[in-house]
Amino acid sequence: MKIKFAHLADCHLGAWRNENLNQVGYKAFEKAVDIIIEENVDFVIISGDLYDVSNPKVEIIDLSVRELKRLKDKGISVYGIMGSHDFSPSNKSMIRPLITAGLFIDVSKGNLMENGKLKLYFINEPKTNVKITGLRARKRSLEIEDYEILDRDSLEQEKGVKIFILHTMMNELKPKEFKDMDSAPKSLLPQNFNYYAGGHLHKTIPENLREKEQPIKVNNMNNIIYPGCLYPTDFRELEKYQYGGFCIISGDIDISSQSSDLKVKFVPIKIKEVLSITIDCNNKNVRESIDHINKTLLNINAQDKIITIRIIGRLTTGKTYEIKSQDFKQKVIDKGAFEVFLNKNALISREYTPISKAVGKTNREIEETLIHEHIQKTNIKNISKSDIENNIHQLLSVLGVERIEGKKVNEYNEELLTKFLEIFNLLDEDEDA
Repeated sequence: MKIKFAHLADCHLGAWRNENLNQVGYKAFEKAVDIIIEENVDFVIISGDLYDVSNPKVEIIDLSVRELKRLKDKGISVYGIMGSHDFSPSNKSMIRPLITAGLFIDVSKGNLMENGKLKLYFINEPKTNVKITGLRARKRSLEIEDYEILDRDSLEQEKGVKIFILHTMMNELKPKEFKDMDSAPKSLLPQNFNYYAGGHLHKTIPENLREKEQPIKVNNMNNIIYPGCLYPTDFRELEKYQYGGFCIISGDIDISSQSSDLKVKFVPIKIKEVLSITIDCNNKNVRESIDHINKTLLNINAQDKIITIRIIGRLTTGKTYEIKSQDFKQKVIDKGAFEVFLNKNALISREYTPISKAVGKTNREIEETLIHEHIQKTNIKNISKSDIENNIHQLLSVLGVERIEGKKVNEYNEELLTKFLEIFNLLDEDEDA
């Protein structure tokens, strides 16, 4: 029989601090739903991180309810799992009311068995009789521990055409630029599934999926698919990808033989045009750099576009802060830009000396080495280098303490503030700490 379904991941609704970019992200989600309805798919899969946080603003919840209801009204069911961003260890994720309302079907149901194994259960998709299951993510990739105790035998022995939904990166598929991302070996996945709907990586896997005009065949060597993010979530993604999208998978399945002949096609979602500019100020002084930047920005067509500007290089004289980001951003906004982002992290002064990268040690030892090296190049009036170093370690220790479940956010913030003031001896002597 014929089958067609949509595969979304990493929508991250509400990810931006910039509300203009949030609105673009919302429109991307709305457009994806429009296309899904036009394509008349059998069902939809969302592989985690529908939201950017587990308790998003009410307008974001309202948006998701409205759009998922449009799908339900068309008879299109949505199956999925919680990603690391919308997962809540206390089961207070705002995915929960979507599940209660029948707008989102959580397929990651399971039980911990007496033998210590985690047993997952299948949900039968009524239109196609495809069986769907999956494993939700947790914060800091702790779901990898769940994969290690997963009862893979029961999943592999299940008859039928099967789809597994995951929000975890696989070692063997990890792109080089994501080498530091936590991941798990493919061997932890249950075998004998027809399609693995991946999420978490904000890049398509296969990597060339975005550029392919024709659908890519899904086979045993190429059946773990990551559609990437629905819309970029930060400066780097805007600059590199400019837009996101999702996948539509279609083809034939045979339930009796448990076989499938599927193809996957990437559907781009382009709401606003993005123009990315890199300006090299290497071997220029501050005045020359300012003139060079102004000249570069003078002739760009910024009308209604999102503009990303990256300024790089080593200045011959002067400080990087003398190059005022806001001045350049305003000039581009005056040219009609929808939104402007400027990054000059790669612009350095001649006086700046890069810190060496420590290798072959534990993370804690590397951290201590880098802090120590940095402090040796830092001078703050009336504070010794040892005191500065000690204060930094105390700050990191305080910041590493997570909010206890049940404690109010304002109480947690007040405790942090008190500890910060204590570290820097800023508490009033008469004040009760």
